[in-house]
Amino acid sequence: MSVFNAILKSLKSNIMTIIVYFSIFAVFGNMQARATVTTQEDVFEEVTVKVAVTDKDNSKLSRALVSYLESTQEVVDPKTDDPQTMNDNVRFLIYEYALIIPEGFEENILSGNTEGALTYIAPGTTASQFLLTQKLDDYLQDVVIYLNSGYSEDEAIRLTYDQMLELSGTKASVLDTSDDNHRSFYTSMFTFNGYTLMMLLCICCASTLTFMKNKDVKKRISVSGMHFMTRNAATIGGVTFVGFAITSFVILVIRLMGLEYANEKLLYYALDTYALMLVGLGMAYFICSISSSENLINMISNMLVLSMSFLCGVFINKELLSDGIVKAAHFMPLYWYTRALDFINDTPVDSIMGRRFGTYLLIEVLFGLAFLAAGMIITRKKEQYAL
Repeated sequence: MSVFNAILKSLKSNIMTIIVYFSIFAVFGNMQARATVTTQEDVFEEVTVKVAVTDKDNSKLSRALVSYLESTQEVVDPKTDDPQTMNDNVRFLIYEYALIIPEGFEENILSGNTEGALTYIAPGTTASQFLLTQKLDDYLQDVVIYLNSGYSEDEAIRLTYDQMLELSGTKASVLDTSDDNHRSFYTSMFTFNGYTLMMLLCICCASTLTFMKNKDVKKRISVSGMHFMTRNAATIGGVTFVGFAITSFVILVIRLMGLEYANEKLLYYALDTYALMLVGLGMAYFICSISSSENLINMISNMLVLSMSFLCGVFINKELLSDGIVKAAHFMPLYWYTRALDFINDTPVDSIMGRRFGTYLLIEVLFGLAFLAAGMIITRKKEQYAL
């Protein structure tokens, strides 16, 4: 109990560090994940545009065009005839699109002249606005084609209306049913978590282990009569518990942030994260074996974790990295963590658990053991040479 109390006391001194990194993760990780998330359901979606229409011609054809827009879009009254005011309203998103039907519109169309027949006011920043302009051009061209084919004006209007309405109801079927071209919210969140979790584990656990090595702390704990082996086992268990608690809390935060998304693969993301936890604990022991200074621990942690985050696909997509950098990243644990996340993202849930996924986890665990072994060697050499 005395060992656990000492560990909690050490954690209190790092509470601001924990809050800062959790805040970075919760804000920037969430923003990045929501900005990059793609799903098969929203690959194509028909969007209704809010259109303000001014009909200065008030002819049979202009009224038919307005009727078509009312059937497919949200038509509103611009409450002004001034093009500049309408342009300002579009820019400030009072409505998304403005259409002015000028006088002489019907005469121009009946004579076969569709160029410049309408005045459009749109920012042109969205595909839906561009598509609406294209639809209006197609509508006028279809009317002219029917008129040139010998149909009357009424028949041309009716046939064009029916045809355009039918096209508006067209449904797109997504043929790409694999996960390869889609990135889930959880993949993005857990990827960013690679940086946050490693920083938290390295700084908090390394500082805790350094605190436990302090001579005064050792003497206070030894007064309790606890055996040497029991004392060391309690320290290892306490630090491991801290790492497990931080990792579990991170997973819980991601789960709560992603309630609106499907989570059938959450178990596998969690397994990969707990494997990374072992890497973080091993690295924490390695760092605290190098130095007992908290400033140096912070500096070394930032240097190692930030470097790996940029080189292993945490901050930059691996597809944007050069082949040389990717090959070098194979010798870093975060690379295998992100590889496992991409594998989970791209693989059906019933095919994830297998040799490939197990290999990724095993490599992460081996990295953790390698860091632990390196830390033990450094500690032993320091004791041997009284450094």
